[in-house]
Amino acid sequence: MSYIIEQKIKGRTYLYKVEAYWDKEKRQSRQKRTYIGPKKSRNKKPVKSIKANIVHKNYGNVFLLNTLAERTGLKGILEKCFPSQYKELLALAFYEISEASPLYLFPYWLEENYLPNVKKMDSSSISKFCDELGRNQQTQVAFQEEWISYLQPVDALFYDITSISSYSTNIDFVEWGYNRDHENLAQINMGVVFSNNRSLPLFYKLYPGSIVDVKTLLNCVKYLKGMGLEDFMFVLDRGFFSVTNIDTISQEPLKINFIQPLPFSLKKTKELIKAHKRELYDVKTNFVFNDELLSHVKSHITIHDRTYPVHIYLNQKAELEQRQLFMKKLIEIEEKIIKKKTFDTQKEALTFKENNIPKAYHDYFKYTRNSGMIERHTQRIKEKIARFGFFILATDNDNFSKEDILIKYRNKDQVEKTFDLLKNEMDGARLRAHSQYNTDARLFIKFLSLIIQSEIIKHMRKNDLFKTYSIKQLLSELKKVKYARINDETIISEISKRNRKILEAFNIEEKEVHRY
Repeated sequence: MSYIIEQKIKGRTYLYKVEAYWDKEKRQSRQKRTYIGPKKSRNKKPVKSIKANIVHKNYGNVFLLNTLAERTGLKGILEKCFPSQYKELLALAFYEISEASPLYLFPYWLEENYLPNVKKMDSSSISKFCDELGRNQQTQVAFQEEWISYLQPVDALFYDITSISSYSTNIDFVEWGYNRDHENLAQINMGVVFSNNRSLPLFYKLYPGSIVDVKTLLNCVKYLKGMGLEDFMFVLDRGFFSVTNIDTISQEPLKINFIQPLPFSLKKTKELIKAHKRELYDVKTNFVFNDELLSHVKSHITIHDRTYPVHIYLNQKAELEQRQLFMKKLIEIEEKIIKKKTFDTQKEALTFKENNIPKAYHDYFKYTRNSGMIERHTQRIKEKIARFGFFILATDNDNFSKEDILIKYRNKDQVEKTFDLLKNEMDGARLRAHSQYNTDARLFIKFLSLIIQSEIIKHMRKNDLFKTYSIKQLLSELKKVKYARINDETIISEISKRNRKILEAFNIEEKEVHRY
């Protein structure tokens, strides 16, 4: 499609021919302008121009995002809670999903995409918008209450925390703590609760960067109950285990169901494996789960005079693979780093170990005074190998079968993948904000983005679209569907076979695309 536009420069009008084309390298639609000449040339030869009022924008990508925002119920709840801001909130969320770029570039993206009635905002306006949004804490809480109410009933909930690094020193929650990305930066922690049956983020909470995961669990349960959530189960990670947590959440007034993997640092975990090891290697305990051969034994564990069922699993294939990888790495460290070096003192050896051997392998080497060398710590290596292939799931529900509890636990990888998207797909690994209010608003927008992006992932997985596209590639492909308006006439460009297949994967009929 090509057309001619007029542009005024210092009082004179110049004509340009505009042609749309597809950039194969960048996988996106672009425009090429060709200069024609002034509207009234010096030789007085008339130049034919188009006086029509023409608008030409990307459409298919934002149409899909808008449709999913409506279907999930997100758009309606945002409109109810933020009647004067919901269009801008959705547009900023769409931008987060599409570009993974800083918010100050949002105005350029908005100019290219068809989002009618969204206010144009420059960098300064976006900062002001975020500050106002951040100050409006009550409305953000009201949104979360509405969202939780809308998604009920829920069954299993997954909870996990990610760290988002920041250079700012003006944000209350930005503190030094355990950085999951191993960066030498202060951080803010973001906990997200994910609904299993809806495959959507349900709730989020911000925590100071120095707070460890295990300490956040009880307050998270209290928040959810305070917002009206009832009859739910938490599926947790090892990092949330503590005797206090198990004891508190399993009794009144909190009293929720849970599935909790037991950490290997717990003495009772080692005792359970030792007590049932022979039984787990017996062929009588074998079963197949998702083409995977496992062994299973049901037992129990006592915590603070309360007894809980536990399911003990062994994957012998994983046991062998983990042992091979671990021992190969140890031998590689011996041959390439240690190389039979001798040291005069223990301090000298420890300094060498600290600076040269990967931290994850420090415990498996020790200094031997008789030889003056760093050698394998045989006892710790045996203890490490003894746990390979085993995992134990504790619960308060005695009715779970070995398959049911395993399905619920393994579904929690949705949260991990969601966090990966937050950091890598949506430019979430760095926090570009310099005030507490601005930070609150930007993370609220990221949460909205996660909701829509989770819905995209659900459809892409179901229809094997990840074999062909990443999320950004899929949205770029849909940009080929264009919106044009010539005077009062609206035109939606032709839909290609590839775009039609994408739309069908999201249960969208071609006629729906023309509704605008």
